[in-house]
Amino acid sequence: MPESKNIRCEEVVEHLLTFLDGEEVGEGRRSLIEQHLEECRSCCSRADFELALRHRVREVAAKRPTAILRNRIRQLIDQF
Repeated sequence: MPESKNIRCEEVVEHLLTFLDGEEVGEGRRSLIEQHLEECRSCCSRADFELALRHRVREVAAKRPTAILRNRIRQLIDQF
């Protein structure tokens, strides 16, 4: 896996979720991560996967659960 001169894959992965959330990742680090993602296919693929997963979770969360699922959840809650 190629590594940018300025930031290593391990550091990108460590800060990737924070970066994708648009949160502060440290002074100057954001541009280094952006540059790395442009250069590193592996890290870019991981970022794309994380974004696609987040999109899918939002889609599923927006749907109303089926009656079967609601009943199953009620049963599980009642057990506690």
